[in-house]
Amino acid sequence: MRRLLILNLALFALLIGGAMRFHRDWIVFEATHQPDSIRAQRETLPQAPAAATAKAAVVDDWTDIASRNPFSFDRTDIPIVQLVPPPKPPGAKPILFGTITLNGQRLAMVGPGGRGGNRSYKSMKVGEEIDGWTITEIQDKSVKIKADTLEDSVIMNDPSAKVPRDSEKTAATAAPPVVVSTPPSPALTPAPSAALTPSQPAAQPTPGRRRIRQITPFGVREIEVDEQ
Repeated sequence: MRRLLILNLALFALLIGGAMRFHRDWIVFEATHQPDSIRAQRETLPQAPAAATAKAAVVDDWTDIASRNPFSFDRTDIPIVQLVPPPKPPGAKPILFGTITLNGQRLAMVGPGGRGGNRSYKSMKVGEEIDGWTITEIQDKSVKIKADTLEDSVIMNDPSAKVPRDSEKTAATAAPPVVVSTPPSPALTPAPSAALTPSQPAAQPTPGRRRIRQITPFGVREIEVDEQ
């Protein structure tokens, strides 16, 4: 019981101290935050450069505009900037088929690359161009080529310059249908009617012979044979 009383007194004293401090801070806040004591400070603008001030002071003379020809090209003569097209990329690497020396001058047998199965070539010398590539040097089994800033060399039977052949199979054309006409089977051919007209009496077999029917590809016929 005594401890509880001491604890309550301590809490009450702490509460009184906090209230007094809050009252003192409030009085100080009211004294330092009066609207009448607020004074706006003078704003200082940065100094403009002297060159800009002199330029702004210059007034252009527009009095001669009316005396000019309104349809003159000098009024709107704007230099047209010519667009330089990008350099065309070189073609496929050419193929070297061989080199020869003719009258002391080296020639290279060069054909265009990038074409499957192409065996056409032409003799070229240093300085000539093919598919955007310029030949700069011809050696025994190779040539040096150049296209703008690209430099390369081509050797005989160069695998990098060859193009694989097109291995796609040709579509087989369908064979035209063959129509076979078969003659009607003699067994299925209906026998002609043997009915006789009243004006034609039935033929009587000869004595000692008998009449039989024989099926032929041309129809049924009756023949007489000797009796056995």
